[in-house]
Formats: sequence, C-alpha cells, structure tokens
Amino acid sequence: MLLSRNGSLVEDFFGQLVGSVPDLTEHLHRTTARILLHVNGYVDRIANSKWEVKELGVEHNGYVDLMLGEFKHYKTRLAHGGIPQEVQNLLLEYGVEIFAETLVEGLSRIKRCTDEGRALMSLDIQVLINGLQHFVPTNVKPKLQIVDTFIKAYYLPETEYVHWARAHPEYTKAQVVGLVTLVATMKGWKRKTRLEVVDKIESAAA
Repeated sequence: MLLSRNGSLVEDFFGQLVGSVPDLTEHLHRTTARILLHVNGYVDRIANSKWEVKELGVEHNGYVDLMLGEFKHYKTRLAHGGIPQEVQNLLLEYGVEIFAETLVEGLSRIKRCTDEGRALMSLDIQVLINGLQHFVPTNVKPKLQIVDTFIKAYYLPETEYVHWARAHPEYTKAQVVGLVTLVATMKGWKRKTRLEVVDKIESAAA
C-alpha cells in the first residue's frame, strides 16, 4: 500500500516536473536574450529624440541605426555561442520582442511632440522593421504591432482613452498615463479633462 502511494506521489511529481519544463525553458531563453541583447540607455535615447519637428522628412532618428547595429552584434554573439540554429532563431524572436518593449517604454516617456513627430515615430518603426527583417528568419512585423498600436493611439479622441486602456492590458499604467499626458499637451486639453482621464485610468488599473 505504501509503495503504491509513494509510486503515485512520484508519478505526480514527475508529471508536474515534465509539465513545467517548457515554461522553464522559455524563461531561460528569454533571460538569455535579455543578457545578450544590450538595450540599456535606449529608452532614454528614444524619449529624448527630437519629436517637435515641423515637417516630416525622409530621415529617421539616429537611435534606429544604433538599435539595428546592436541587433547585428546580438545575432553574431548567438552565431558564435555554439547554440543550435532553432534556438538561435527563437532567441532572435525574443530579441525583437525586447526591442518592442523598449520602444513602447521610450515612446511613453516623450514629453513634447508635434503631429509630424508622431508620423516620424511610424517612419522609425518601419525602418526598424525593414532592418530587423535582414537578421530574423520569421516575419518581425507582428512582434512590433504592439508599438504600432501604441503610436496610433495618439489619434484617439479624448473620450476613448479610458476604454482603450482597459482594452490593452499589455501596456503598463505608467505607459498609458504617459501617452495621455503627451496627447493632452499636444492637443491642448483642459487640465481638468486630463486629470479626470488619468484618474479613471489609474483607478481602473488599481
């Protein structure tokens, strides 16, 4: 009876262990990507780029070239690390996701911006997508959709932000508040309106 019960316990433990292996593996791969892809400082570079432009040219911001250069180094590190190709490809995809997170965080911290500056954000992302596609075998555009959605939210009417925040839990409360604060500055919202929208977003996220 005791053996039978112990056997059952071992089976349960082994079943749970095997079941958790994929999650553990993914965690290790994502942690590896964060260690090997150096993104420190890029949030500030993005936030502090010149967004108060009066007309949109054909030139993207300098941080885009720096990020693409860093991703190239990242791909080289993976290629020389003795890592199986299929794992390399996975780590490249995780790297794109890290870039997407970095971009959203940087964009959420912009203090002042014109409509042309907002269009420049879209240009930057398009250039980045085209560049990253040279390094990643899978389509990178879906991974950067989170950035595109965030940029497009600049066009929402002021009455839509609370609903938009609820519909997009992928963004942090601080990121949404940063977005609303910037839009309020750009569009000349009344202070009372801005405070009410921010309060509702913070209350919903609490």
